[in-house]
Amino acid sequence: MRALWAVVVATLFLAGAGPAVAQQSDGNPQATVDAAAATVRELSADPGYGDIAAYVRRAKAVMVVPQLLKAGLIVGGQVGDAVVLARTPDGGWSAPAFYQLAGGSIGLQIGAEASQVVIAIMTDKGLNQLMSDQVKVGVDASISVGTVGGGAGAGSVGSLKADMVSFSRSKGLFGGGALDGSLIRPQPEKNAAYYGAGTAVGDILIRRSASNAGAAGLQAALSAR
Repeated sequence: MRALWAVVVATLFLAGAGPAVAQQSDGNPQATVDAAAATVRELSADPGYGDIAAYVRRAKAVMVVPQLLKAGLIVGGQVGDAVVLARTPDGGWSAPAFYQLAGGSIGLQIGAEASQVVIAIMTDKGLNQLMSDQVKVGVDASISVGTVGGGAGAGSVGSLKADMVSFSRSKGLFGGGALDGSLIRPQPEKNAAYYGAGTAVGDILIRRSASNAGAAGLQAALSAR
């Protein structure tokens, strides 16, 4: 992981993306939650991402990656802090659990890119996999790419068969790369910092025994979709 992050940081600085790296490196959990809320609001206001609302309404949970940094110089990598919120019985949203999404690849690729990513988790299997120490996208849980720019047409049965459906909006130029093969891991240190020592992702997403008033803006942004 350290080697992967070194590749991402070095390439992004070479590409002139220093401020993005500084934001991504902020270890403050509330900053991640606030950035996730901003991402949901921004994509909600973008007419090209109308499909997201239809998927979120059906989702068991939603993952938001405010800034997925991707870079490549033959060896490529991507990494981003994420939050996951699960659907509650009353149709609302749980408090956010903290995760990290990371992956690497080898091949013909060059460039740097910063993306906002929203992943609708459509099945109980997808949500249950997130209770484990590590999920490999495309192996432990299937993923498909949501339609962008086509209007709110998430009635697609084929897409709804996937455990996860991803949407992303990018800035920068990158040749190659996808979420398949990426790893999703909990961030226990952030969960402990935000909710208290010993708080597990199951306490947040399944048992819903953890809460933090700082998450209200993110929960409201998702409920507004």
